[in-house]
Amino acid sequence: MRIDVHAHYWASAYIDLLVELGRRDLAFAGRQVDDLDQRVAEMDAVGVDVQILSAIGLNTEVPDVSGARRAAAGINNIYAGVVARYGGRFAAFGSVPLPHVDEAIAESDRALGELGFAGIALPCTVDGRPLDDPAFEPFWENLDRHNAVVYIHPVGSNSAGHPGLADWGLHTAYGSPLQLATAATRMVFSGLTFRHPGLRFVFAVCGGILPYLWPRLERNLRRAFDHSADRAVGAGYFDWVRDLPLDPADPMSAFRRFWYDSSVQETPITMQLVQETFGVDRLLLGSDAIFASLTEAVGYLEASPYLSVEDKRAVLDHNAQQLLQLPVPARG
Repeated sequence: MRIDVHAHYWASAYIDLLVELGRRDLAFAGRQVDDLDQRVAEMDAVGVDVQILSAIGLNTEVPDVSGARRAAAGINNIYAGVVARYGGRFAAFGSVPLPHVDEAIAESDRALGELGFAGIALPCTVDGRPLDDPAFEPFWENLDRHNAVVYIHPVGSNSAGHPGLADWGLHTAYGSPLQLATAATRMVFSGLTFRHPGLRFVFAVCGGILPYLWPRLERNLRRAFDHSADRAVGAGYFDWVRDLPLDPADPMSAFRRFWYDSSVQETPITMQLVQETFGVDRLLLGSDAIFASLTEAVGYLEASPYLSVEDKRAVLDHNAQQLLQLPVPARG
């Protein structure tokens, strides 16, 4: 079954609710078309059975806890209506009102239980804190009990941490890919993924710059574990590596436990990097619709010179279904 795991639908009612709850930056934001028939037609044209919607990008963080709870419940209710209305052609990753842990636990229980969502979507940071912040540990413990799929996607407004990223859209062009690689690395280094082995993480946009930095990160870790850099930087420089829950013989193995979506149509060579790093078996079809084209996302994979016929079949039609086990919807 062909599943697009990376798609956005920011309903007008959701944006209006965020404005009501205090998001002054969205008062004049564009509203996406609420009739999704055109999306279904494009899905049919490229053989996509299911598109998974997520609201991350316009996050549920608003000034107070009751507002955050209303925002998350509001978009989840909208998505539940879409899933029902379109007979399963759409699925959803639920939103939760982090950093409010008790409320986030309650809404994730509702999204994964009552609403039957495919997983939970989270930004790379929450309230200026990384996702591995100890305060969020009860939230992760609860998701682990669900064996939940967790979809990680950057939020542009959180991407301008470097002073040079504030202009010309650099916060999303450069900052967002850095967010993803940093979030993935912190989840490994902090031990979060080892403490909660039932969680299944999917990172948007191929993990951002992670495939490009992979050889550098691996080289540094190996130099730390085998002490080959001691002469150059001193024996204490890599002391922190001793506390990492990594396999010294294969320090990158933890990153190959994640899944990554393919929404990097601008850079064909990324597929070669995928082959050399986390592997094609961990790659899922992702379009970033409606900001990018689903048709182009499928065509990008089909035309890739770096993927074999078997690789393409796995990424387009098998990997996501093996992970998500979604019901096959009726088409037409």
